[in-house]
Amino acid sequence: MKKYLTLFKEDWPGLLLAVVIGLIAYGIKLITKSPLADPLLIALLMGIVIRSVIGDSKRLTPGFILAPAIFIPFGAILYGAINLNFINFVRVDVNFMALLAVVMLVYFGTIIGLGRLLAQRKQITYLTATGSAICGASAIAITSPAVRAEPDDVSISLISVFIAAAFGLFILFPFLSSLFGLTDQVYALLCGTVLQFTGFVKASVGDLPKEFITLAISVKAVRYLVLLIAIPVFASLTKKRFYIPWFLWAFLCAGLIFTFVPAIAQALKPILKPALEILWATAMAAIGLNADIKALLSDNGLKAVAMAFGGFVAAILVFLLGVSIMGDL
Repeated sequence: MKKYLTLFKEDWPGLLLAVVIGLIAYGIKLITKSPLADPLLIALLMGIVIRSVIGDSKRLTPGFILAPAIFIPFGAILYGAINLNFINFVRVDVNFMALLAVVMLVYFGTIIGLGRLLAQRKQITYLTATGSAICGASAIAITSPAVRAEPDDVSISLISVFIAAAFGLFILFPFLSSLFGLTDQVYALLCGTVLQFTGFVKASVGDLPKEFITLAISVKAVRYLVLLIAIPVFASLTKKRFYIPWFLWAFLCAGLIFTFVPAIAQALKPILKPALEILWATAMAAIGLNADIKALLSDNGLKAVAMAFGGFVAAILVFLLGVSIMGDL
């Protein structure tokens, strides 16, 4: 008992700072009410900025290390409960599910291929691939402990994916919609299939009729299920043996319960959703506080941006080719 009290005495200052930043990041989302205000990204950036100001701190660092180890696994369980919905499969056309699968394979294949070509750190490659192909910051958060990622790996990957996503949301997607005269349905499918952040998907289809908003979110939700494959694969490659993190089983069980026992989902989701965002924002704040801002401008940082853009562009091209072949473009 004395040992744990001693550890807590060493950890609590850094842990408290991370919690405060996480709460502030979540508060910013509540105040702005913008789907673009991702608390995880905000907390990470705030942590990086504060770290650049205060520098290394032996007193705070233990807490920065402890926070992700505590909050990410428990956040993964809540994430499964809130976002893993197996019923969403039936809401997406069977023919389009095949295209979605191809697009995701291209996403992963392109980024992993570029990572090897550029001699990128494998952790950054895996995180950039999952963040791009699945669900942005959340995928990076849940995958990071499974691949033994360092704070710099997480910050580089997340910011690289964000840059590519922002370019797509504000510049590339409006251009493509105008160039090809995309219908509301195809545009919703494009956003749900290719955009990295769930908030970005919601922002991109916000002006469309409700049925197409639902379509985009349903397609995006199907992508969450790929975590059940990506995490064991990347974790096993990292450890060089077959490995499934314990929290992935809890992630799956939580998703099954909340999918098929709607009474529990309706009662708990309103409570668990803000708890999840605060937990993961706190973890991301700690990661940012323990990261080196110089790493973002390093060769690995520039390579990660190239990888994120390469995967993004490849996924878009395959999507457009696919819907053209299907006769929807």
